[in-house]
Amino acid sequence: MGTKMYRYFVILLFVKWSEEYGSFRDKIPNGHKVPHPCNPSTIWSGVGHKAQGGGGERNPFGLDFYSQGKTWTNGLCRKDSDGDGKTNGEELGDPDCEWSPNSVPKSTVSLSHPGVCEPLNDPKCAGKNDFLQCDSTPSCNMEGDTIFQTLTFPSTTVPAVETNYYCMTFDLRTDGDYHLIATKPVIKNSNVVHHMLLYGCEDNVNATDKPEKCGMAKENCRHLIGLWAVGLDGDCLHKDAGFKVGINGFKKATLEIHWNNPEKRADYTDGSGLHIFLTKTLRKYDAGVLMVGQNYINIPPRSPQVVVKANCSSSDTSRFIVNGPIYLTSALNHMHYLGREMKMEHYRNNEKLRDLTDEADYSYDSPKSFPLTPPVEFRPGDEIITTCVYSSMGKNRTVVKGEATSDEMCYGFLTFYPKENLKRERCTQWQDISEYSIAMRDPLIKECSMWKFFNAEDPDTGAFMKSVFDNCNMLMGCKQECLDFLPEAMKNPCVNGSVGAFIRGVAVHLNMPAHFAMFTALDSCNAEIAKDTCKADCLKSCREISGAISIKTSTSFVTYTYLYFVGIMLLIMYH
Repeated sequence: MGTKMYRYFVILLFVKWSEEYGSFRDKIPNGHKVPHPCNPSTIWSGVGHKAQGGGGERNPFGLDFYSQGKTWTNGLCRKDSDGDGKTNGEELGDPDCEWSPNSVPKSTVSLSHPGVCEPLNDPKCAGKNDFLQCDSTPSCNMEGDTIFQTLTFPSTTVPAVETNYYCMTFDLRTDGDYHLIATKPVIKNSNVVHHMLLYGCEDNVNATDKPEKCGMAKENCRHLIGLWAVGLDGDCLHKDAGFKVGINGFKKATLEIHWNNPEKRADYTDGSGLHIFLTKTLRKYDAGVLMVGQNYINIPPRSPQVVVKANCSSSDTSRFIVNGPIYLTSALNHMHYLGREMKMEHYRNNEKLRDLTDEADYSYDSPKSFPLTPPVEFRPGDEIITTCVYSSMGKNRTVVKGEATSDEMCYGFLTFYPKENLKRERCTQWQDISEYSIAMRDPLIKECSMWKFFNAEDPDTGAFMKSVFDNCNMLMGCKQECLDFLPEAMKNPCVNGSVGAFIRGVAVHLNMPAHFAMFTALDSCNAEIAKDTCKADCLKSCREISGAISIKTSTSFVTYTYLYFVGIMLLIMYH
């Protein structure tokens, strides 16, 4: 997470828009004109659902409509589904229950919602509209035509495991072009909601009718356009930028919610999500979010301070920033509970220009957004150094990078414009390896022809593997010829350092048996090498002690005797 961030997006929460959503509204009078009870200038598109955009749980009118076979009957028309004293027909412009599909209702004005009890503050409506939230406008400047929509999961059982990522994909407005300019969280169960991310999707992604387990993000839905993390109240974009949605923007989006359930309780449910705010008055620029940080974290237990760094390097930014600079408008740090300090620093030509964030008192539960006013110009070739500081004094195990709050993260999120000037919205490292270089399949990564090396049938890779197996055993212990072979073998840049560690991890994760066997054979002499290294280090210490004895002739007899016997013991142990 993370997050952690800001973001923004617009969506109609509904399922199978073309097949069901539009056709259901055609089956009731004024089905495309039902106003939002909190914002009459906005249409409640999912008339029969508790969520404004449709999908998920049905409201009282939706339950009655379903029980009538999804048709407008005389009985449904004369019923008062929401209990506010007006029949469904009166609320939908058909007071005499004469309307039929493809005809014009008696009235097309002064409509109200048949599934929401109104007026909202009337005593008779107490307890009937618990699913409705009207206090949803964040405190930021908005265009006069701004409307909001609510994007939430239907009430869903939270699995009784610690870490859960669930996603639901929604159709977005396509009746024009919009800019998403703000977000506000809708939190239904604060005991489990860790963070929420909203991703813009490719056009070929289908909407879904319920949340589904998704890991982290979904294929073809990787453009971050909204984010909430614990402690954030919501967010507003810079006045000159917004996320493009609609005919020429994102037509679908995936909401990802991370539930954290460390007690592994089976009785939790959640239906959280986001209010998103959008305007047809398009701003000057389309916005994006740049993610920086480190994907390799290893924090030993009981350590007062562990520092993790990452560099969004000049070589990377010179390749993925095109058509001119981008402008950074806000920044957000993201670590988990071991995080103590974090900063992002902006460099140009090896000179520091400024801190983008500097959080000496980081708290996971109280994230801080850092507005960048005026926006910071970020040019091709500029760098961002991210530094995360952790303390693991209360931990008895090593903590690594992971999705659970009991794991750790080191990410920074930067909102920017114009979006079209950035080819890739992620600039992260694994140890000191540029993940942009990996994504671009660079021929050489730290002098390793990685893509050739992953291919066991490549002639060069095959020859190297054969030499390893000719000299080293997998499970038969260390051979002298392996010890003799290793100094030359380890000159191969693909088997040592951070690249070697990365390839090892990929070999295990992707079940690459030839590579796994090769690394196991190379490791067959690790114990002997470690012993020889220790012996050399101890002998060096012995010589240093002996040197100290000969130099410091004024040393007291007791100290001299102590050093003498230490030296003798070291010689006995390693000769």
